Amino acid sequence: MKLMQKLSFGACLASAILLAGCSSMPSNTLTFNPQSPTATTAFNTQNQKAIVNVVSKDGRNQSEVSSYTLNSALFKLYSSPAVEKLFQQVVQQDLNAKGFRLADSGVNTNVLVTVKEFYAKVEEGNIRHKITSKIQLEIHVQGIQGNFTKNFGASRIDEGALGVNNNDIQKSLDATLTDVVSALYKDTEIAGAISRYVN
Repeated sequence: MKLMQKLSFGACLASAILLAGCSSMPSNTLTFNPQSPTATTAFNTQNQKAIVNVVSKDGRNQSEVSSYTLNSALFKLYSSPAVEKLFQQVVQQDLNAKGFRLADSGVNTNVLVTVKEFYAKVEEGNIRHKITSKIQLEIHVQGIQGNFTKNFGASRIDEGALGVNNNDIQKSLDATLTDVVSALYKDTEIAGAISRYVN
């Protein structure tokens, strides 16, 4: 009986240690919530004649958005939502705010969004770390009368003391994402190409 009690106590203790170890591990997911178009975005009623289908794809070489050393092992981080869904949402919000109609069928213009890069490279030293974040996006407009392609991108370098963590990487990628999204919302060439090639 005492042996069973000791075994039971030992099993509970091992479980508690295991659970404590699991709970101390950071999440392997970074969540991104890009800003919406501002109230100053020009809604153009002339754009209503274009019925646009937006399709996005992940054209990167790897699925993770960053990685760093944790407990002597490589720890990979992933995006939520997936990067292609993130930018599909951004482009749809942008076009909707500018007056375009969005649909999945019966369209006269297609917009293909390809995520070329979305990554934060981490360099870890003994007393400092460096994060180089880079996002590259290609937007291709395919209308009845022609095609147009434009690239958007931004990069930044952030440095900090001691080891890196999820929060450091999140801040760096968030700032880079804000730059790309802001440039996209301010852009007039994509909207101009849709209007021009839909005729």
